Order: sequence, then structure tokens, then C-alpha cells
Amino acid sequence: MFLFSFSAAVIFAFNLGEPIAVDSPNEQLTIRSAVSPDFLDGLHSKYLHYIAKKMDMKLDIKPLSFARRLRALKHGDLDLLVGLQIPQQRSTRLVYIEPPYQELASTIFMRIQEAEQVNEYQDLKDLRIAITEKVTYFDQFDNDRKLSKVAVDSLQQKIHLLTMQRVDAFIHNKDSTQATLKAMELTNQVVTASYQPEQVRKYHFAISRTSFLGSHQKAIVSVVEQGINNGDFQRIREHHYAGLVKRQQEELRSNLTVE
Repeated sequence: MFLFSFSAAVIFAFNLGEPIAVDSPNEQLTIRSAVSPDFLDGLHSKYLHYIAKKMDMKLDIKPLSFARRLRALKHGDLDLLVGLQIPQQRSTRLVYIEPPYQELASTIFMRIQEAEQVNEYQDLKDLRIAITEKVTYFDQFDNDRKLSKVAVDSLQQKIHLLTMQRVDAFIHNKDSTQATLKAMELTNQVVTASYQPEQVRKYHFAISRTSFLGSHQKAIVSVVEQGINNGDFQRIREHHYAGLVKRQQEELRSNLTVE
């Protein structure tokens, strides 16, 4: 049972256009989804609102760690997730939407005084590296059982472990990490390592095979294809990161006040 729910209207700086007609009348059906507790109004939330708007459906977003929301999707407790990679062994309980809406390479971050010491992959062998549980990054890294990896739930945990010297590095998305570091005023302490992986990962929307969205799969595919071709996803990203630092600084000040 989920104890928390987050629903919000997200205003974009561009016109979303008219909803795409779905296969059958939906009477404002509700899409159940989830995002990271650290980014309730983050980029993934905006992508989900875009899909819901285009599908002419309501959206209910819950705050869950990546591992928990992936498990919930497989169990049918959620309908749709964003930011998923297709694993080598696909789950029979998920339907991945093609094409991928984004392609990204992962980025390694370290303390500034040590970042230039990692110049090639082999330099990672003696490091403790924070990762997000259940997330894959690049094949060599993912399949390397000799590396010391510390699984956590959030970007904030990675940053905290690194600055407290409990890990030596962490790996995450570059844009969101740099914006978060800037908001936390840590850009002079945490930087990208000299060595960086080159492999690009493809990110997809996915629906639960037991979800009512299964009957709307073609419409969702059409929405994603149009969002890629007309540049909507790119504009969402640009608008999001343009205002992210200011929003996170306001949230950090609010949290400090509450505490």
C-alpha cells in the first residue's frame, strides 16, 4: 500500500498541442506512476505530465525510489514509468515503449582533489563507487564484479557519501548532478573525473503488462514518436534544466528552515 501521493499540474514554456485520440473513450482515466522522492517536480515528472496531457488522462505520481517503483510496475501497482533501460533479460511483466525518448552516457563524479587520478577504467579498481540500486550504466562497469559498488536510492545520498568520504566516486546523469551540485554550492568540491565512459544508454517509457494502458499502447507509441520528432522532449529538458538550480536552492532553503 502506498502512503503518499503527489499530483501536480506542470506548466511548460511551450504549447503541448492537442491530445492524441486514444483507442477508446477513457473518461479521464488516471495513470498511476512514480518518480524519485528527491525530484517530485523533476524532469521525469514533466515527461509523465506530457504523456498524460497528450493521452487526455489524469496522472497520479507517488514518491518512490527507483528499485521500489520498478518493483511496483512489475506487480501492476503502477501503470507507467519513465527512465527505464531495456535489460538483456526482459521482464515478461513490462512492455517497453519504442522508440527510446532519450540517449545518454553516464558520468563519474569525484572529489576535486582526486578527480584527475582516474584517467582510465582500470583506475576505478581500488575505489568505492556509489550507484543507484537496480540501475545499469555501461556494460564493462555493470559486469565487473571486482569493483566495490555501494547501492543507494538517490542522488543526494551519493553526494552525501562522497563529501563525507565514505565513497570515492559516484556515477549518475551529468545534467541533473551538475544542477544539484550548483544548488548545493558544491561545484568547487565535486567534479567529473578525467575518465568517462563512452557507451550511450537508451531510455524508455514502460507500462505494466497488467495495466489498462496496454490497450492504449499504440497511442502511447505515437505520442512518444511525435515528442521526439517535433522536439517536445528536447524543449522539456531545456526548460527544466534552465530553472532547476533556482528551484533546488529554494527547496534547500525551505528544508533548512523546517529542520
